[in-house]
Amino acid sequence: MHDQTYIEDENPIRQYLGVINRRKKIILLIFLVCLPFVLIKAFSGTPVYTATAKLLIKRNMDPALVSTNPFYFYDPHFLKTQNQLIKSSKVADKVVEILNLDETYDRYFDAAQPSSNIFNHVFTWGRSLFSFGKNPENKEPHGVEPPELGKTKITPDEANGKKHQDLSRKVRNGIVVDGKAEEGNIVNVSFTSTSPPFAAAIANAVASAYKQFLMDMKMENTSKTLEWMKSNADSERAKLEAAERKLREYKKQHDIYTVNDQEAIYPEKIAQISGNLTRAQAEVNELQALYQEIRRISPEEALNLPFVSDNETIRELRRQIIQKEQERITLSKSLGPRHPRMLLAEKDLNVLREKLNTEVKDAIQSVNNRYELARQTANKLQEQLDEAKANAALMGDKFIQYEILNRDVEVHRLLYERLLSRIKEFNIVETQQEVEVWVIENAETPTMPVTQGPRRALMIGLFLSLAAGIGLAFFLDYMDDTVKTADDAQQRLGIPVLGMVPMMTKQTEGDIETIVLKKPGSAVSEAYKAIRTAVLLSSPEASPEIILISSMHQEVGKTVTAFNLALALAQSEKKVLLVDGDMRRSRIHKIVHIENSQGLSTWLSGRSEIITIPSGVHDYLDIAPAGPVPPNPSELLSSARLGDFVRTLKMQYDFIIIDSPPLLNVSDAHLISRVVEQTILVARSGVSTYDGVARAHQMLTSIHSNMLGIIVNAVDVKKENYYYSKYYGSYGYYKNDYTTPS
Repeated sequence: MHDQTYIEDENPIRQYLGVINRRKKIILLIFLVCLPFVLIKAFSGTPVYTATAKLLIKRNMDPALVSTNPFYFYDPHFLKTQNQLIKSSKVADKVVEILNLDETYDRYFDAAQPSSNIFNHVFTWGRSLFSFGKNPENKEPHGVEPPELGKTKITPDEANGKKHQDLSRKVRNGIVVDGKAEEGNIVNVSFTSTSPPFAAAIANAVASAYKQFLMDMKMENTSKTLEWMKSNADSERAKLEAAERKLREYKKQHDIYTVNDQEAIYPEKIAQISGNLTRAQAEVNELQALYQEIRRISPEEALNLPFVSDNETIRELRRQIIQKEQERITLSKSLGPRHPRMLLAEKDLNVLREKLNTEVKDAIQSVNNRYELARQTANKLQEQLDEAKANAALMGDKFIQYEILNRDVEVHRLLYERLLSRIKEFNIVETQQEVEVWVIENAETPTMPVTQGPRRALMIGLFLSLAAGIGLAFFLDYMDDTVKTADDAQQRLGIPVLGMVPMMTKQTEGDIETIVLKKPGSAVSEAYKAIRTAVLLSSPEASPEIILISSMHQEVGKTVTAFNLALALAQSEKKVLLVDGDMRRSRIHKIVHIENSQGLSTWLSGRSEIITIPSGVHDYLDIAPAGPVPPNPSELLSSARLGDFVRTLKMQYDFIIIDSPPLLNVSDAHLISRVVEQTILVARSGVSTYDGVARAHQMLTSIHSNMLGIIVNAVDVKKENYYYSKYYGSYGYYKNDYTTPS
């Protein structure tokens, strides 16, 4: 099968532009919907102002403060902590108190009225319509909210308290603290409001409130700490006096005034004896193991032991024996064994060997002697250790309680002395601040609003509206599962695409079934001719002669495609037969205006001969109508007569094109596909889904039908930004000839 490949547009920018072009109506709709809101927001916003005060926040490096906290210098979150303190509710409460906002808040906003423009008048008018007869602000005079039905009316004190809380919350929510790393310990405290004087007053008051808050926090924390330490010092002093009194009474009762010297002797002595005993036992074990090993081996093997081989006397005797043996060997070469010199050499050698054996035995005996001596020494040390432990136990029982009482005294003395030292340190640093704050730049009353002007706000709003439309367009395109272009279909489905047919305009809608014949120079006609070429070149050996045209659903242009493909083949002077295989909804006879009283259905039922009628539109094209609608189309198509029908006509025609019902509705197309050589699927751009085409392909594959490829109908080349849209749209010869197959 010939796999016709289209050039894929891999340029992502062009693909994105294609989506925008395809969904431009949606984008325009979203833009127009958002436009009124953008205009209202741009021209009706109240300007806001921001005032900023600069603070220098540093840690106090006084040595007295450092001594109270060993980790004083190391605090990686120092500035972050201070920023959070500045934005705390405590500081906000102090700001309200410093500025007396409970009384002065409304004065800051007397002049801060919204700008008057047409949009504000529209808002005011609209709000009045929905709040006719009501208080628009839903408030009573003096800013007190009206009580709800069924609830007790709040008192003036409660109302003032609630107002104070609301003001504090408003101040806290509006404070912005910005400490940039490049500015070191410089912190910017900003406040934004519709009233420039109010913004400046709050920013400056925050600095004062923050310094006051730090002082209050320091005093509160120091006073509580000193109070706690003094209370604990008094308690520890009483405990120390009681412990000393108990210790004196115990020493006096048991007459132990030299306990320190006696107590130190016994542990030291026990440790010394224990160490000597350990070393002695180790020596005993070592000598015992050596002696047992010597007893298991012969004297000759004992010579290899280190303590024997390292003996100087034994080493000298072994050297002399080796020398005598060499002399004897030398003499034996020239003298007989009975020669006096040989006998003398043998005698000297025996004497040396006897001496060597004696020395080895003495060495072995010395090991035994050392073992016995070490064992006796270990026994004596064990006796001394037992005696020392017994004496220490006697002394320990007497002084245990002394140690307990003495330890209590030392513990209480240490705690008491430390508390006294801490109290002195806190008395020194009580008035010193750990955090030092300087106002290096007061907030000035702002003159320019920080909000964007109407023009810039309008530009931003229009841009966001356009971005929202484009975003929705891409979302809809992502969710759209319909076939759009031939490239798209081939890339996603992996099925060969024979070609695509452009969408037609109203100028040619009346000629869509025979457009190849009546408008041979149009873009649509050229598309069908390109499909004809793809069919003829689909196989290197021979092009298919019996072709089935089908689709997954109705209304995709299947019949129009079959008719125009048959005409395109007929124009190449090939004898073509177009068979209307849709016996349920036959249409081809209406296109060429012929009778439908006999046709495929009557042949399959045995009620007539094979009927082929000249089309009347082209000399090389004949028509085989569907015939009357039978009661059982599927049973007729499953009979053997369908194969006879095709085989008989194959000898008379070069090509047989069969138009069948859709695959999804009935099984007719499945039955016809058994007797054809190739099957072509028709999909409509923007209507047929990838899932539907894939299911149709799977149905045909499951019955072993040969799939030639698919044809994509009604492609809007201008809308799809297709790579060959320029080809179809740039030549004047083709212009305005696009039609929609149906």
